Amino acid sequence: MLPARLLAVALAAAISAAGSAQADPVRLTEPVPGEPARSMDRPDWRFAVGGGALLRPEYEGSKDYEVDFAPVLSVSYRDLVQLRGTALSADLLGLLGARPVAGLQAGPIVRYRFGRDQDDNGALRGLGDVDGSVEVGGFLRWTAGPWSVGATLVQDVAGGHEGMLAELEAGWRTRLAERWTLAVQGQLTWADGNYNQAFFGISRAQSLRSGRAAYEADAGIKDVGLSVGLDYALTRHWALSGRVGYKRLLGDAADSPLVDGSGSPDQFLGGVFVSYRF
Repeated sequence: MLPARLLAVALAAAISAAGSAQADPVRLTEPVPGEPARSMDRPDWRFAVGGGALLRPEYEGSKDYEVDFAPVLSVSYRDLVQLRGTALSADLLGLLGARPVAGLQAGPIVRYRFGRDQDDNGALRGLGDVDGSVEVGGFLRWTAGPWSVGATLVQDVAGGHEGMLAELEAGWRTRLAERWTLAVQGQLTWADGNYNQAFFGISRAQSLRSGRAAYEADAGIKDVGLSVGLDYALTRHWALSGRVGYKRLLGDAADSPLVDGSGSPDQFLGGVFVSYRF
């Protein structure tokens, strides 16, 4: 097991180094092909690595877009401990053999959120940088056939945005044909005042440096979104994936001068990825 664990650590470091220095503007279903329920002949450890082109806003709330290289990363141990991108989660119910309801998962989650550089866009000049965050919390998810619903609650513990996020998700995944998999996911995000102030607020000091009016962003529903993913299995190991997503900023996030004045509450994202699964 040691080589597999070392590989997981190396992959996590690689995706952190390759990521853009900004908050994730739109969440997508993972660019990793969907798979049927776990069977006895599947290995304990499974990996998917790759990359592709990702079109996304230059910052959360921006009306300007950029195309970046985006790594693909998935590491799973018996579908109980999973590393997806920069998020590591563990299904404690499965690990302890105490699953009260079929399809129910719950446990801790740790994930890294990239920060924001004031040089990412002209609208951010004078606002300073937002450091990357380590978000720690828990998740609850229930899957029944192709359907799934879940909730995640996390708190930054690394002094980045210093805020708390609560996310509700509902998804549907199915195989359209032997090689084709379709996934649809909806999401709603609540953010506290610390998160919203970090990414959408303008303090008095920032106002003096940037020339913008001060703005205080309070807690509330931050956004609602929808994403669609389509995967095609080229071979047993290689897959081609496409993702499109839309997110609508709401509340104090949408009313921010960085969004209402210089950006847009409508956030789009799309990408094409190639991955190798083993």
